[in-house]
Amino acid sequence: MRNLVIVVSLLLLAWISPARAGKVHLEYHVSWVGIPAGKIKMTIQEEPTGIYLLAKSKTVGVVKVFFPFKSRWETWCRPDGYPVKSRIWRKKRRKEVTKIFVFDQEKGIVRRFKKGQTKEYRLEHYPVYDELSAFYATMKADWSKVGEEKVFWIYAHKKANRAVVKYEKDEEVKDHEGRKVQAKKLLVQFGFESELVKRAKKAYLWLHDGLVIKSEGDLAIGHLTGTLVKVEKEE
Repeated sequence: MRNLVIVVSLLLLAWISPARAGKVHLEYHVSWVGIPAGKIKMTIQEEPTGIYLLAKSKTVGVVKVFFPFKSRWETWCRPDGYPVKSRIWRKKRRKEVTKIFVFDQEKGIVRRFKKGQTKEYRLEHYPVYDELSAFYATMKADWSKVGEEKVFWIYAHKKANRAVVKYEKDEEVKDHEGRKVQAKKLLVQFGFESELVKRAKKAYLWLHDGLVIKSEGDLAIGHLTGTLVKVEKEE
């Protein structure tokens, strides 16, 4: 489980009203084959001038002893939801890595800054999302019919990658207040190994009333589940 933040990509932007500016704070607990594994805290801010996304994650408990890990992902987006800049920091044991990506959506160019070096990549398909803004778009999409699919193009591994999200069915799950609700079960198929989701190319999320209240994914060594436990709003 190289990154417990398999759920970051799935859970980011789990709640936001497109007509309302302000901040939303979300907290998720992550378990690995039933064992408490980590926490994810998010801040989502939407303004007329753009959208700011922040997700912070860390391992906890026994998992932290054997796999100390922290990450911080920030994405700045245009009003239409496409990213302008992303900053990804992660620390695994004593090793820290920071990557910064700058997107020129009109020209289909992505520039990566890492360890003082700059690399430029030209894309065959653009505009593109990064992983977090892609799921922002997924959450804001109109899922009105079981069986429908939507395609998102996501930048990862130096190129634009096709990802497909399918509305599989309605299913009863518990929300963050412990109530049983009917949620939309979405299957996310990456079609590529993502920046955060290693060894996995698909996952599930459950959407209810604009919130992703649950998320699941398989890695080579186990199963991860993310559960929404807290929602705070700032006007």
